[in-house]
Amino acid sequence: MPTSPSGAVTTGGSDVQAIEVSCPVSLLIGQKGPCVAVARLRSGQTPVVSFDATWSSTRPEVVAVDALGVANGRSAGQATVSASYRGREAAATLVVTAEDALRIDAGQAQQGDFRPGSTVTMWLQGYYSVVSAETGRLSLEISDQAGTIITTSPLTVAKGGDFFLLSSTFLVPQESMEVCRTAVLEVGSVTIAEPKSKSFALWCIPIRR
Repeated sequence: MPTSPSGAVTTGGSDVQAIEVSCPVSLLIGQKGPCVAVARLRSGQTPVVSFDATWSSTRPEVVAVDALGVANGRSAGQATVSASYRGREAAATLVVTAEDALRIDAGQAQQGDFRPGSTVTMWLQGYYSVVSAETGRLSLEISDQAGTIITTSPLTVAKGGDFFLLSSTFLVPQESMEVCRTAVLEVGSVTIAEPKSKSFALWCIPIRR
């Protein structure tokens, strides 16, 4: 069966029984997240049709959505994002929150041979939001198994929200059993650290010996 460049199955309108839309439940101001449209065909197939659907938002000043279904939190509030595909339509509700916050993406990266004395690099990415002050301090902290800070890479961020990609290149201490990465946002007297759990994917890297 022919497919579109997005990988969605190309089919006649009469074969599409319904579509389903899923979006992030909530976004920070400045945060982006993908909405996904899935068609339910008479044949039982369920192709992803996000790139072929037509997207709209009931309140684009709160949540904007582009032609590929990527939602962007613009201001605090609630909006409904809809997708239409071959005569079928579905929608999902998103809430945009205004708060001092960090949200970490699941996929992270690192480079180097994680052995004592080696020079390695670790990255951490996600979104930050600052609403209670004009600026905040965002940093990537690298620590060992005891929580001792090995290095930190601070930067000043302005009020609002945006995507961040932080990196740190450092020497692995001889006594380290593992090295862990944490994003830290300081706004006034409030400190927010993410991720909070070691179950987070690739949060800590064991040191090879």
